[in-house]
Amino acid sequence: MDSITRTTREELRVNGYSLVPADQFVLAPELQPLVKGLADEWERLETDQYLTNGSRLRERRYDRFYFLPRTGEIRLRPHRPYYQSPGANDHAGGGQREVAPLSSATLANPLLTRLMRDDFAHFPLADDDTRLDEPWDVQCHQFRIISTPDEIGEPTPEGPHRDEVDYGVIHLMGRTNTEGDQSQVLTPDKELLTEFTLTEQMDTMFWADRQVLHAVQPTRTADHDKPATRDVLIMGYKHTPQLQRIEHA
Repeated sequence: MDSITRTTREELRVNGYSLVPADQFVLAPELQPLVKGLADEWERLETDQYLTNGSRLRERRYDRFYFLPRTGEIRLRPHRPYYQSPGANDHAGGGQREVAPLSSATLANPLLTRLMRDDFAHFPLADDDTRLDEPWDVQCHQFRIISTPDEIGEPTPEGPHRDEVDYGVIHLMGRTNTEGDQSQVLTPDKELLTEFTLTEQMDTMFWADRQVLHAVQPTRTADHDKPATRDVLIMGYKHTPQLQRIEHA
């Protein structure tokens, strides 16, 4: 285990979050050329149909995976609508949201599954933890937040929230003409713990979803004559031991 992984595990255990800048997020040499191909898929997302007031300033795709940590097995699960409880998301929770699935090119990119495995290695689970031998549900989200000279982009219109998972990871995939969009980590009582901005491709934030809330401030255009975009890949990991039975029912 490298020093970055050890540090991230300890920070997650103690603080509930950890930030790994892109220059410290180590990718195997054979994976580095695949980052651009994955990031290019943010040009092919679909408009989020569930924003208020008819806004079209968020695009997304989404799928879920079966993941068995001990063996590294990953399987794409059947595509279903996305659901959050009203308690987790008072903006759009409580309903089944139809979200476009990940593209075939995204699914075929080896970087995606490698990130699922490598991200999990940063979570504070001991080698003898029985959860390593049981399935986890991994939610994989691609988001593009758009801001125009006339309208501010809202990465998290629901405000400080949980994703109803055990651990989460945000990888910045791209950021153009953007200012604002500070990432925030808060206590369950919504007291601000830290605030920072992801600026470089593969800047990464890990968080323990049961310990802290998270949010992102509005996205604005730096040059007001052009639109701005903020692209993120979000992985949400939930220990789901009954998943083996569900998938084979």
